[in-house]
Formats: sequence, structure tokens, C-alpha cells
Amino acid sequence: PGSSQGSNSGLPCERAAVWGGRSKAMLQVFKNGVVTDASIQQAEIRQRELDFYTGNYWTWGGTSAVMAGFVFAQLTNPVPQGTDFYLKTSYLVFTSICLGLDLCIITWTVLCCIWGPGLALRGPDGMKSFHATIDFLRSEQHQIFVAFMVSVLAYFLSSCCLVWVYPSRSLVNTGCMGVLFFFLVVIVVLQVRLELQIGGSVIGHEGADGRIKGLRQFEELADLDNYMTRALPPEGQAVPEASASHPGLYSNASRL
Repeated sequence: PGSSQGSNSGLPCERAAVWGGRSKAMLQVFKNGVVTDASIQQAEIRQRELDFYTGNYWTWGGTSAVMAGFVFAQLTNPVPQGTDFYLKTSYLVFTSICLGLDLCIITWTVLCCIWGPGLALRGPDGMKSFHATIDFLRSEQHQIFVAFMVSVLAYFLSSCCLVWVYPSRSLVNTGCMGVLFFFLVVIVVLQVRLELQIGGSVIGHEGADGRIKGLRQFEELADLDNYMTRALPPEGQAVPEASASHPGLYSNASRL
């Protein structure tokens, strides 16, 4: 009886130790799940930003492609003989500027829309690659917008020169110029109103982004699948005990 009581008294201690180890393991799983869920939600927010920027780029690229078709059709028509040298030069310069900027915008937007989402999805640094992609698209957006507006202005000036390139009565040409400048003023006024009401400013449109600063430390984690593939021993060998330090688990030298 004495030996049985001694063995029975040791069972609660063993059970407590087992349950303590299980509860610790479960807490680690729950904590990792919380971090993973937060990272996934942040990725969903940043995906909305990525869709927003790529949508803007596709819009600019499509509009520039249509405009480039119009400008190329103008260049295929020869300038009439006897046209004033300065008028002919201005017409060809504005037309070439518009066509060149449109081709640049088409190239930039296509490359950004193809390689940007690819880097965000398959970047080697995980969420850091996602953040870097969105930051780059946001920084390039202003330059492409300026190039697009300059191309529109160059197309307008080319159209004004085109009115005088082909022979017609001066009264008709003057009337066409008046109509063109009237629509130019209307477009500028509408754009300024939209910039102030929707964009918040005429020049800058910077606002809040979807990056959660509190999760910046967790962005240093590397690909767990690649890490486990390299860390686990071959089949048939014993798995080493888990330790607090796992070399190669982080994407760079810094650790949490």
C-alpha cells in the first residue's frame, strides 16, 4: 500500500507537468495565430492601396494610348507646302512632344502594373517587399500625372497650330481658336474644383496609408517554409530540441 500511495502521489505532478507543457505550447500557437491574423489583415488593407494605384496607372496608360493614336494620325498627314516655317516648326514640336510623352506613359504604366504586383506577391522580404512596392508606386504616381498633363497641354497646342496649318479663312480660324480656348478654360476650372473637393489639394494628394507601424518588427520574419525545409534534419535523424534562437529565421541580421 505504501508503494502504491507513493506512485499515486507522483501522478498529479506528472500530469501537471504534461498539462503545463501543453498549455505553454498552445499559448505559443495562439500568439502566433494573433500575429498572423494581424499581418493578413494588414496585407488586405495594403492590397486595396495596390489596386488603387494600379487602377490609376491603367487609366493613364489607356488614355495615353488613345491620345497617341490621334497624334500619330496627325503626323502621317504631310504639312502643306508654303506653310510658315515657325508655324510648321511649332506644330511638329508640340505634336512630337505629345506623342513622346504618351509613349513614355504607356511604357511606365505597363511596367509598373506588371512588375509592381509581382514584387508585392512574390517579394523575397515578405511584407517589407509589399510596403516597398506601394511606396514606389505612390512616389511615381505624381511624375506620371505631371507627364500626362503636359501631354494633354501639348496636344491642345498642337491642335491650335493645326487650325492655322491648313489653309482656311482667318475668321474661321479665329473662331476655332476661341472655341478651343473656351474649352481649355472650362477643363482647367473643372479640374481645379475636382482637385480641391476630392483630392484635397491642387498639388499634393498625400494621405494616410495602410501600413501598421506597430507590426514593423514582425516584418523581419523570413519565409517559414524555406526555413523549416533547411532547418529540419533528413528523415531518420532525431529532431533537435527547440531553442530560443533560430538562425536563419529572420530575413536579415536583426532579431525581434
